[in-house]
Formats: sequence, structure tokens, C-alpha cells
Amino acid sequence: ATIRQAHAGDAPQWVALAQVLLGPDYPAKEIYDPEWVASQLDPETGHETWVAEQDGQLRASISFLKPAGANINPIANLGRDLHHPDSFADGSADALLHKVNELATERAQMAVSRISALDNAQQILYEKHGYVCVGFQPLKHMLQARVGVLFYVHPAAPVLVTRYPLSESLPQISELAAVTLEKLQISTPLLVRDGATGYPLHTELKVHVANFDDFQLWRAQAKASNPPTEISGSFNLGIGLLRVPFNVPIHALLGQRENTIVAGVAYYYDQHDRCVRFIDCFAADDLSTGALFQQALKIVHEQLNAVYVEVDILATAPRLLKSAEQLGFVPVAYLPAFYFNDGTYADVVKMVKLNMTYSLDSGDFTAEARAIVEIIDQNFQDQKIGVAIINLLRGLPIFDGLGDGELRKIARLFTQKLYRPGEVVFRKGDSGDEAFIVMRGQVDIQLEENSRPIASVFSGKIFGELAFLDGALRNAFAVASQASILLIIHRTALNGLVQREPHLGMVIMRNIAMDLSNKLRQANTALASLKKETVVLR
Repeated sequence: ATIRQAHAGDAPQWVALAQVLLGPDYPAKEIYDPEWVASQLDPETGHETWVAEQDGQLRASISFLKPAGANINPIANLGRDLHHPDSFADGSADALLHKVNELATERAQMAVSRISALDNAQQILYEKHGYVCVGFQPLKHMLQARVGVLFYVHPAAPVLVTRYPLSESLPQISELAAVTLEKLQISTPLLVRDGATGYPLHTELKVHVANFDDFQLWRAQAKASNPPTEISGSFNLGIGLLRVPFNVPIHALLGQRENTIVAGVAYYYDQHDRCVRFIDCFAADDLSTGALFQQALKIVHEQLNAVYVEVDILATAPRLLKSAEQLGFVPVAYLPAFYFNDGTYADVVKMVKLNMTYSLDSGDFTAEARAIVEIIDQNFQDQKIGVAIINLLRGLPIFDGLGDGELRKIARLFTQKLYRPGEVVFRKGDSGDEAFIVMRGQVDIQLEENSRPIASVFSGKIFGELAFLDGALRNAFAVASQASILLIIHRTALNGLVQREPHLGMVIMRNIAMDLSNKLRQANTALASLKKETVVLR
């Protein structure tokens, strides 16, 4: 096969190759227009593209996609991978990828490519040439049906030398990072026990819809506050599997506190895949980022009906990563040294939030790809667990301020148990190792067995938390007054979670203390009222 750089005259053959591989119904119809394709194959107006030619026919094509703007990140972003089925057998696919790797190495760049989860032949090809699977985006692109993509990286040794440590407060990300770095034969960075907490999600912030020019203006003004760089998002702004340039606007939201714009976030909407991608943000304080992202998610869901939201967050931004987790995002790719920042290479974590039912793509995965896919799949499966429980926990005061990601972790600690009418939940003098939430039914609290109830606990309410908190013996009986389903959590299970994520335990303990304080005030008020009535009666 002849390996050469493509030119505008290759457009008709490139279109023919695309039709063989994608059929006539690819959403971006531009790819079937030879004139448009010619402009894309011209390096001046499009992207540097290399092709494999066999017997006068294009067998394969790979493009080096240009970044959206000024970019010093050490990445060769490969895209528009088109490989005729025969190219894997006749050697042209191998020869083309070998040339692409040579070019990336000469330029001291790591190469990254996105491979369809359905294309086993491409997975095998890339792994054969030293690429490592580092991520999996399920249900990413809309073709005949939604199709996932795998992220493959070809390392560049000089780039991977100086890197930042990871936050211990992000176990899902740490697990994905450990597997990825081991595959790349990179020493796993130190885990820093920083107790990272997310940005507050509920603060007084007025949100304004704006355009990208406004965003850039306020971002420039915010530089005086030295805001941290937290998102790596403008690397390539194409849409769909073939990263076709788009003609849709970049949206922005600005957050105002008192009379000052203090934060902003920019994003665009890929209507083909119904995907929103956050590409930049800034904040002049520590109070606005979480609340702004929460408002942004609500807006893109309600106004754009986006079913897929993604953001690339620097591993050096643990607070934003934690906030994303709280808002229901899941890490799907760990991209080492993908961002050059202050003379040091930072890792990037791709985070995804689905607003649709998750299911694992029926992909044809290699063993290496499947190892990554199973980690991502487990993360999404965890999200599906206990939706009803999460909705119940969200309404309880002791879990106030926790996002969906954190509530999901707590929900996994609960077990369900059915109690018959009259069945004792716990007795006076029992050890207080458990707390209970009424999912359905009613539980009466009695000072003595078979005595009149002093209180009743209904659906959505918690009880037994006082003894649960300090391990004291129960001071009353709890009896199901009707058929009831209770959620039960053991102290040891919660303590284990608190030890792994101290910030989460701090929030829960603070809320329990506030809830008990409120209950004591109510009891004191009721007691004072009762004393007054007694005096009057006398």
C-alpha cells in the first residue's frame, strides 16, 4: 500500500469509503458532499489527513484533528478513522497507523483515538501498534442506534515524566487511573489525603444566560482573582463520531453575587447526539462553581432536552471533580498528561452524566478493552441501584446538601426488610447498631412493651438515629403498626464509608447534630407548653 498525505482531489474516493463503512444515513450529511470533503482534506482549510492507497483505491484514512484554538497540549488528536474491511487483511491499515505513529513520535505527541465499541478489528489494530485503552463512553453517538466509543492512547515517554498527584477523596477516579497507568507502564502518582470536598451546590447565586463573547469578557476580568484552571474543553469542538465542524453557537451562563459577575460556564450542544459538552469555566470565589453547574444542568435538560452531558476536568481540580460526582457524573476515561499547565503535565478525567436509561453497548470488545469497559459499566450500574432509595434519602434532613453521587454511595449501604403488623423492630435495652428509615408503612415508638405509642414514624422518616450515633442502648420499643418496609443501615457500614470519605461523614454528622438540636427545641417547646397548661388547670 502507498501511504501518503491526502489532498482535495481525494474527496470522491473518501466519500465512497465513508459510504461503504457508514452507509447513506450518517447524521452529518456534509460527509457525502465532495466539495465539503475536499475542503476538509486540504490541510490549510481542514485537517492533516493521511491515507492508505491500494491499486488506486483508498483503503484507509486517518486525520490529525486541529484544536479549536491556541493549544499547547502534547496531544495528536486522531479522528475520522475509516478502514475498509479489506485493509486489515492486505496490510494497508497497519502501514497507515505505523506512519501516523511515526509522525506523532517525531512531534513528541501522545496520540489519542476514539474507536467504535462495535469495531473489534480496529481495537485489535490499535492494540497491535502499542495503543492502550484508557476509557469508554457508553451510548455516545447516534448512528442507526446509540453506539459507545473506546479511548485509545499511544504514549510519548517525554510527556509522562512530571505529573501531579491524585486526590484520595475520589475512589472511582483513582481506580480507573490505577488501571490506566498500569497499562501504560507509568508509575501511579501519589494519593494525597486532602479531604477534598465539592463546591457548595446550594448558594445564593443569580444566573444569567449569556453569549460566548460575554463569557470571555468576564473571564478576562476574573483573572485578577487568579481563578484555577479546572476544565480542558476546547481541544476539538466537532460533533458526532467524525467530529464534523459545527455551526451552532457556544452558550454561556454567568453567575452573579450581589452586583458582581463572579462565575461563568461555557458549553455547546451537539444536536446529532443530543449531547452537551462543557468547554470552559471560571470562578472568582469558592462559593459559585457548584451552584452554577447545578443550574446549568437543569437548564440544558429542560431547554435542550440533552440526554448526554460531558466535561473534561483536570485531575488537579479535585473540588470540581467532587462536585461533578455529587451532581451525578461518572468518570469514563482517564487521560494521562493531556493538559500542559504551568510547566507541568496534568491528567484529565472525562466525566459523563446520562439523562437516559443506561445499558451496556452490545460491543465486540477485546480483552484489554473489556477490562476498562467493566470498570465503567460498574460505575454506571451503581448509579442505577436504589433510585427509589436515593429519592427517599434526598428528603431527609440528615442528608441535606449531598448530591446524587454521594446519596448513591449511602444508598448502597442500606438493606430492606419487611415487617408484619405488630412485629417488633427493636426492644428497649437492645444495642443501637442500626438506624431505620420507613420506606412504606408506619412504626410506633413505645416506652414500654404494649403501652400507648408516644410517637409514630411514617413513610420517608428516620428513627433510631440517636442510639445509632453514640452506640447507646435503646430507650424505647419500636413496633410496626402495619405492614412496613424499612431501610436499615449498620453503623459499621457507615463508619467504613466515613473513613474512606471523611468530608461525607462530616456533612452527615453535622446534619444529624442539627436535626437532633431541632428535635430537642421542639420537645422543650412542647414541654414548656404542657407546663403552662398544667398551671392553668390547677
